[in-house]
Amino acid sequence: MWKKACLSLLSVMLLLTSFLPGSAAASQGDLFDVWVPTNTEKVMRDQAFPGETNSSIRIGAARNEYESGQVIVKANQPLRKLQVSMSDLKLTDGSAKIGREHIQLFKQHYIEVKTSTTPAYPKGWYPDALIPLNQQLEVAEGHNQGIWFKVYVPKGQHPGTYTGEMTLHETGNPVRIPIELTVWDFELTDESHAKTNFGVWGGPVQEAHGNVVGEEAWKYIEKYYYASVEHRLTPGYLPIPDSDINSYVERAPKYVNDPRISAYRLPYYRTADGQPDIQRNKQLVDRLREAGLLSKAYYYVSEIDEPTRDKYARVKQINDALEQAAPDVPHLVTIQPVDELVGDVDIWVADIEKFDEAFAKERQAAGDSVWWYTYVKPKHPFPSYHLDDDLVGTRLLTWMQRDYGVEGTLYWATTQFQKYDAAQKKYVSRDVWTDPLAFPGANGDGYLFYPGTEVGVDGPIGTIRLEVLRESMEDYEYLWLYEQKLREAASKLGIADAFPYRDAMRPFYDRLYENIKTFEENPEKVMQVRSEIAQEIVTASEGAPVLVTVGSPADGSREVSIYAEKGSEVTVNGQQAPITAEGAEHDQFSLVLSLDPGAQELDIVVSKDGSSKTVNRTLVVYETHAPYTVALNDAETDEAINRFTSQTVDTDLAKVNVTEGTYSMKAVFSANVNFPNLRLFDAGKGFRSSDWSAFETLEFDVFNPGETVQFYVKFHQLDGKSDDTFMQYIRAGSGETVSIPLRQVNLDLSRIKGIEIWMWRQSAPQTLYFDNFRFTSAAPQDPMTP
Repeated sequence: MWKKACLSLLSVMLLLTSFLPGSAAASQGDLFDVWVPTNTEKVMRDQAFPGETNSSIRIGAARNEYESGQVIVKANQPLRKLQVSMSDLKLTDGSAKIGREHIQLFKQHYIEVKTSTTPAYPKGWYPDALIPLNQQLEVAEGHNQGIWFKVYVPKGQHPGTYTGEMTLHETGNPVRIPIELTVWDFELTDESHAKTNFGVWGGPVQEAHGNVVGEEAWKYIEKYYYASVEHRLTPGYLPIPDSDINSYVERAPKYVNDPRISAYRLPYYRTADGQPDIQRNKQLVDRLREAGLLSKAYYYVSEIDEPTRDKYARVKQINDALEQAAPDVPHLVTIQPVDELVGDVDIWVADIEKFDEAFAKERQAAGDSVWWYTYVKPKHPFPSYHLDDDLVGTRLLTWMQRDYGVEGTLYWATTQFQKYDAAQKKYVSRDVWTDPLAFPGANGDGYLFYPGTEVGVDGPIGTIRLEVLRESMEDYEYLWLYEQKLREAASKLGIADAFPYRDAMRPFYDRLYENIKTFEENPEKVMQVRSEIAQEIVTASEGAPVLVTVGSPADGSREVSIYAEKGSEVTVNGQQAPITAEGAEHDQFSLVLSLDPGAQELDIVVSKDGSSKTVNRTLVVYETHAPYTVALNDAETDEAINRFTSQTVDTDLAKVNVTEGTYSMKAVFSANVNFPNLRLFDAGKGFRSSDWSAFETLEFDVFNPGETVQFYVKFHQLDGKSDDTFMQYIRAGSGETVSIPLRQVNLDLSRIKGIEIWMWRQSAPQTLYFDNFRFTSAAPQDPMTP
């Protein structure tokens, strides 16, 4: 849903602290109006402004960080020579300043979306490319024109509040927009603590810059490479030719030894018949090892990208060859962990839609690494980098990455300036400045840069999406740095090795999202929580060490634990907290709180020897305590399983893999058919009522006797709308309970047509056993059997 134009500006302003970007609108006579949104929202060319108030810019940043912002001008009459300038930013209580040489201005370029990626966002003109602003602006009457800026806070910059102004001048008196930048008293490292592979495709770069070849082509590719690195995104391959191994090893140190480079993809050599060239791969790896250049290297073989089951044998074959050539180089494969490939993959890279946290933790405990990625799919409501999608998901993906312990992020292309022609099965030329589709299905997918040739720039032009990705990567560094502060406190309390650090971060994560696909598109809340993390970093070393953890969500309750020095007393919202565990240097105090859905404030006071320290936390509860079970289909009779309809799945009663009663439902999904599916449809036939609004979750049990399988639970509404975002991944030879919170279903729950369980086309029949379809509810309900 396109929510931004509907926000009440007054309510937005009340949410912000003095450290956050304000959303503000102001009328500037008859010429133009000005609005200052956050840096995590897109304002379309014809989007209505929110309510009117004074405009101002308020941002916060650490040292060695870029912080961006934007100002939107709406022309009430044609603007032909709008001039934009920024002043220095000066410390309010000292002589320090951040000069204009550290501030850049850009004009937002709008591109028309004619076919929406998803129904959630409209067609129209979206801002994307950021063109350096070094001349006067022209703005057509009635149009918005976005002005983007970014400020670099140098290393060693004095902390404090800096002020300045942006000036807009067409005719008459200039419009001055106050700027307030808070520089927090900590510094980000050059190193990024999350690995990335954001692919720079050389062919489209060469074409876009005049079909350059040879060393001239590599110079342009290097420009895009470093433009990515400056946004804390490391591309895959190094920007040097790899046909000559000696030359490659000689040129590699410049990049590999750069602390900003998180990892790099090794060249993979094949023989003339397409087999792994073990000798040549070994020669390169041995040379790199001798030069001390191998620690950041990995293999990612395009031939087995996103392998389907019929490619597993090839994955094993290539892995065996790489083990011979380079046993100390990890092998990356873009696939969610599957039992069938355990031992043949070192770095698992799951589509974020298919990410299985439990399996990921298991593989990490065994020594593997886990990354993830997004591309054309999944789409809204999952996070994406799509042009016509919300930027909040883009920004939150690294928060989720840190939360779930994912070590890296992959994105297939940042420079795909061409267009995939399905009929020709190849990429062809396109005008990237007017055509947003590089690959069918998602606007903006495959490119985060534009070639600057159209606007007089001999290199890359960045985008709003790229800037928000940098903000996101910098947020990750905040989270990493805050955890280091937690580790310092835990060490003082003697619990550094045993402390549950993720649980200490839990309140911040929970305020921003419930899971990967369920989050509020609220940029102001992101900025609020980011500000609080910054304050936690700044004040972490003040006073006696106190650590607070919040247990994982548990049906409307949370266990809150406080770790403090021995001899301390603790209250939570005035309630005395008991000691529940003791250590040599600390006591642990714990309470289980029953909480209603919504935001709950905690005031934690730790007292000792006449002094006290207060810690505030906001807990967000999504779920409702739902102790009642409501039957939907028990799979106990022929009549029950015949309520499921299908032309592509054979069903029968079975006495195996039963979780309740005597029988389960055996379902054989046919091979070589598109979308084999089971449907439980129609009130009065498949179930009692189409009103599911009183229930909290839909649950059922499933057992998979074969290889790892993926299927979807799709919800249908009576008017034809559907929600198909509930993918399930069931491991080989295992069973589990599928539990889907109905609050996450983006439909009218009082008008449900039913559910569908479907798979992608399979090369062999797939058998699953289902049992005990039911709902949970907060109050007793009549059974939903018809």
